[in-house]
Amino acid sequence: MAFNRYQKILIFFWAVGIILWIGGSIVRVSIVYDIFEPRINSISFRYWVTKDFALWTVRHYSIGSLYTGIGFILALVSSIGLFPSMKSKFKFEGWLLMSYFLFFLAVLSELFLLYCDIRLGLYVFFEHNLDYYSNEIQTFFHNRFAKLNFLMVYNWLAIFTILFLFVFQPLKKKQNEEQSNL
Repeated sequence: MAFNRYQKILIFFWAVGIILWIGGSIVRVSIVYDIFEPRINSISFRYWVTKDFALWTVRHYSIGSLYTGIGFILALVSSIGLFPSMKSKFKFEGWLLMSYFLFFLAVLSELFLLYCDIRLGLYVFFEHNLDYYSNEIQTFFHNRFAKLNFLMVYNWLAIFTILFLFVFQPLKKKQNEEQSNL
């Protein structure tokens, strides 16, 4: 499949957005699991974590959400820009249709996670008396990893599947000479 210059630029921005989005998510999860210990149905603090270290982790997590959010918005805007030009190719490029479907499923959950990141960031960056046990940090940081961490993992699986589809291009329909001459 040949892409024109406009499509190549949008694909480049989509790829940069995906790299920032997934890379930022992985970095943030590694930051968070420095202080949390996963349990079967919940998470708990590691025995050596202090309140100050937990707040330090929340701050770094919030800084990482800037990169993740920018990457997500960049990927979303570029994929929306690509959609009209790619729509005509869905009939013969099944992998492309499946990629769009998976991406927009991931967007639904990522919008909610982005909302949580924005609320947490507003609290962390603009509140002068930070407390780890405040309602905002407990709701948008602690409970997110205790109850909503599966959304981020689903997003990762969707994006890695999209990258797999983009590289190997299964579901590609072969065109007959009659169809290609039309």
